Amino acid sequence: MSKRDEIIAAAVRLAEGAQPGQANLSVRAVAKEAGVGPSTLRHYFPSQADLHEAVALRSIDTIINDFSIADRTLEPADRLYECCAQFLPTHEHREVQLETWFSMHLHALGDEKRAVSRRLLEHGHRVTYDSLRRWLNLLAEEGHLDPAEAAPAATALFTTIDGIALHSIITPETMTVEAGHEQVKWTIARILAL
Repeated sequence: MSKRDEIIAAAVRLAEGAQPGQANLSVRAVAKEAGVGPSTLRHYFPSQADLHEAVALRSIDTIINDFSIADRTLEPADRLYECCAQFLPTHEHREVQLETWFSMHLHALGDEKRAVSRRLLEHGHRVTYDSLRRWLNLLAEEGHLDPAEAAPAATALFTTIDGIALHSIITPETMTVEAGHEQVKWTIARILAL
């Protein structure tokens, strides 16, 4: 592992070990956790914003779970749904999840777009799409869908998930948590129908 990766790993450990909203990612705290001096940390991350962005990007890379997608003893639709459900709002955190989703998109668009928000959003989209595509390719290898359909199916699922988030904000009385999950199940059923 490179020194840069060791510093990021140390910052991630500090962030994960802290109470929500209480992570101390100061230069001193991260340098101490990584076992390096502050000047070494500054060599790799000239500003605290650079460090925070690297931690956010690393978190995006590790947050998506493959669950039981490779377990052939389970129904393919159930495996794919389990993986896709992690992108949907939950009852206990719905407001915060939707606010974060909307805020990231808002900050990445328009004349006032923030470059870091744009990079984080693009990276998150790429990692999400790659995960959807990987899961669908696995199911295609098992014969549950035409391999040529994996890429458009990944786009369809991604679009469905983003649409659910948007409709959950605009019409929360009809796009409930349950309705969102049912829509994903419906989409998966259509994708896997041979």
